[in-house]
Amino acid sequence: MNTITKEEMDEFLVSIGGLESGIRTDIGPLTDAYIFSVGPGWYGLIKSLIEELINAGWDKQVCQIKEKFGGLRFYVNSAPKEVHDIIYKYESISMKTCEVCGNPGTIQGNPRWLTCLCEEHKYKPKEVSDSKSL
Repeated sequence: MNTITKEEMDEFLVSIGGLESGIRTDIGPLTDAYIFSVGPGWYGLIKSLIEELINAGWDKQVCQIKEKFGGLRFYVNSAPKEVHDIIYKYESISMKTCEVCGNPGTIQGNPRWLTCLCEEHKYKPKEVSDSKSL
């Protein structure tokens, strides 16, 4: 997957006329990558997902885009099965893509938080001190 910067993602969103909020109808087009609650390593993945969805006739209405349990979650309102199949494909790809840099990665973390990271950005658990000082 191609990695892109936040600025490149913002330019892409502007070029397609932005996304539409599936929750708040009182706001204009969503044209800033701040709407994604993911790391920059997934921006290229999300761009490809959006392009494929638009080609499938998607209305560009999105409710939420975030990371959950180490994978991309891309929530839309009602949509045909084809749209959901495309979303599922990219959610699966995200679980093998480092959220930080976009390189191949694996799901890692601790019982409270999972994320997909490459070898360079891998999860490093904090060391527990043996000292009993207060």
